Amino acid sequence: MKPGKAVTIIGGGIAGLSAAIFLNERGFRIKLLETSPKLGGRAYSFFDKEKDQFFDNGQHILAGWYTNTFEYLKITGSFNKLNIQKNLEVNFFNTDREVFKLKCPDMTPPMNLITGLLKFKAFNFKDKFALKNISSLLKDTGKISDSFENTGLLLKNLNQTGNLLKYFWEPFILAVFNTTPDKVSTEIFLTVMNIGFNSKNNSTLVIPEVNLNELLINDAVNYFRENKIEVVLNSRVERIITNEDEKKIDCVLTENGDKFNSDYFISAVPFFGFKKLFDENIYLKNNFKSEFLKTSSIVSVHLFLENEITEEILPANSLGMTGLIGTTVQWLFIRNRKHLSLVISGADDLLVTEMSQDEILELCLNDLKKTIPGFDKIKISGHKIIKEKRATFVPDKTSKELRPKHETSYSNFFIAGDWTDTGLPATIESAVTSAKKCASLITNYELGITSFER
Repeated sequence: MKPGKAVTIIGGGIAGLSAAIFLNERGFRIKLLETSPKLGGRAYSFFDKEKDQFFDNGQHILAGWYTNTFEYLKITGSFNKLNIQKNLEVNFFNTDREVFKLKCPDMTPPMNLITGLLKFKAFNFKDKFALKNISSLLKDTGKISDSFENTGLLLKNLNQTGNLLKYFWEPFILAVFNTTPDKVSTEIFLTVMNIGFNSKNNSTLVIPEVNLNELLINDAVNYFRENKIEVVLNSRVERIITNEDEKKIDCVLTENGDKFNSDYFISAVPFFGFKKLFDENIYLKNNFKSEFLKTSSIVSVHLFLENEITEEILPANSLGMTGLIGTTVQWLFIRNRKHLSLVISGADDLLVTEMSQDEILELCLNDLKKTIPGFDKIKISGHKIIKEKRATFVPDKTSKELRPKHETSYSNFFIAGDWTDTGLPATIESAVTSAKKCASLITNYELGITSFER
């Protein structure tokens, strides 16, 4: 490879940061352009003066199968800031104020999951008998995915009981896909099942011990500084200028009037901002369709307590993570004993996104009082509500045709982002995977290796 070839990356979210780091590791010169005054995109923390602390825009859960994300964190030096479960373990409260623990043993997959579910005390004999069908999800996925319009229909065909749906499938799918089973394509669902439950430790959950800035951004910024990677903030790209005769990108122009030339270009902007980079005719000519992806929201609520909540009221587990069953709030995280973080995924469908702050707070408190014995005696000293209205795209069957390949018809232009054709849902791992794919493609171009993605 000729050293020092230049790459301009548009967008400083996780995909853009990852692309910069992976390409720098391969000897490229990087310039990263970011519209806002900060890096991190939709995975960020903001400082609250009143509370004198940083808040994440939402609780981000990682999983044991996030291999590319872990590589990114190892390069930046942040990997040791993760709290990694040894085995999958989650507490659940229901509206009868019962608590159940799902704990998977240290066994070869998928028997670790199946054994954990068989021992789960919320399940009766009928529920456990239906578990035998889970193994079929990890075999012959092509035939299965072609047979059903969505994951909801697939689970129904496999005779998954109401209890299995309520305590396992729906919480799992909401956490991973940010929507309900009937809106998840069977192909992407089965991909995650096979990655997550066919390899040892892949099913474990991982939660940062620090805020998102400390985990994903600050150490990356230090890496950029040490490696002399140029970052231009407050630089919105107004247009990508193409050379249609040579099928190349000539340059990018910013609203500030700056012009950036480069050997290669990567778009790492969110799907809802991608179309704005192009002239309308060029966009249509390339058959890009990002604007047709549907959005799905997440609402996060931080609750601050006057006194510490005891383990008698809210039992601990390895990640301080509790699922709520039969409520609008799906997940509760113990940030500390006086600070709880609540998550409502798929908030649009639940009509939560458009609620007022007071309505959301009342909803959350009612859900906690209905599920956690003794919570009605807990006094709240403050709260913070965060609405991420375009947190993810909906990974339904039609989304497959709307997600672009990483290569384009232009020999020096590539697309990264959690919404590109990674085969994964809109997760941090999908964003980092797309970046690594772009880095590999550009490296191969320099080495003269022909790609077959186009």
